[in-house]
Parts: sequence; C-alpha cells; structure tokens
Amino acid sequence: LYTRLEEKISEFERLKEFNENIVESINVGILALDLDDRVESWNAQMEAMYALSRGEALGQTLRDVFPPDFADAIESFRSETGVHHLYKFPLTTRAGEQRTTNIAIAPLMSRDFVAVGRIILVDDITERVSLEAQLAQSDKLSSIGLLAAGVAHEINTPLAVISSYAPM
Repeated sequence: LYTRLEEKISEFERLKEFNENIVESINVGILALDLDDRVESWNAQMEAMYALSRGEALGQTLRDVFPPDFADAIESFRSETGVHHLYKFPLTTRAGEQRTTNIAIAPLMSRDFVAVGRIILVDDITERVSLEAQLAQSDKLSSIGLLAAGVAHEINTPLAVISSYAPM
C-alpha cells in the first residue's frame, strides 16, 4: 500500500510538473483569477510582457495589478458565461509601454463544472499590428507611385506630339 501510494505521488508530481511546463512554455501570457479576482497564477510570458514578477502579482487583485480600463473590461464579463474576446485592446504595462493585445477570458471550471475562477490569455500583437500598418502604408505609396506614373504618361504623350510638330 505504501509503495503504491509513493508511485501515485510520483506520478502526480510528474504530471503536475508537465502541466506547469506547458503553461510556462506557451508564447501567450496566462493568468488565472479566483472568484474574488485575485491573481492565482501568472506565467513567465506575463512577467516578460507586463514587466511584473510572479511574486509581485500573485495574491493581488486584478485592479491592483492592471490599469482601470483593463480591469473594467475584464469585469464587464463577470456575470456572463462562456468565452469572451477583446481584440486589439490597448494595454499599458507597468513600465509605461503601450502594447496592443488580443485577450481571451474563459471561466475556470472544477471537475463538477462549478466556476472556481477565470483564466485570461493575453496575446501581445503589438509587433504584428505595427507590421500591418507598415504594409498598408507601403500599399498606399505603391498606389500613389502607379498613379503618378500614369499621369506622367498621359501628360508626356501630348507633349511629345506638340514638340515634334513645333519645329514644323
């Protein structure tokens, strides 16, 4: 019995470590809130993105950690069920950086399907949005270049005719 219990404990610890490694390795910020909106989990990506260590974040309320607009947006979904998304949400980090994020808010359920909190995924898309803006600007400049070339061609044709008939 003691040996089987030790095997179960080691298996449990292995699975726990495996799950923690998955959460830490993912390239999206993950935080979990309890029913009182206190931070229960904070992965390494959130530490890097938001410039706040796990030790400082754990146990704090959502309003203590994040700016009011972020906390208000998350709390607006408190009474609703299901998964909710905030697209291109502006988030100001503790370091004062302005980041653009996609946020997903999902209920955190127990095995008995009772809500025990919420899980929030924060995907930093600042660089992607910047590249999209650069691409749009490049497309605009390309269109202006084509328009200018067309206008120059339309003006050049009659001028060529006029210059050839001028000597006559």
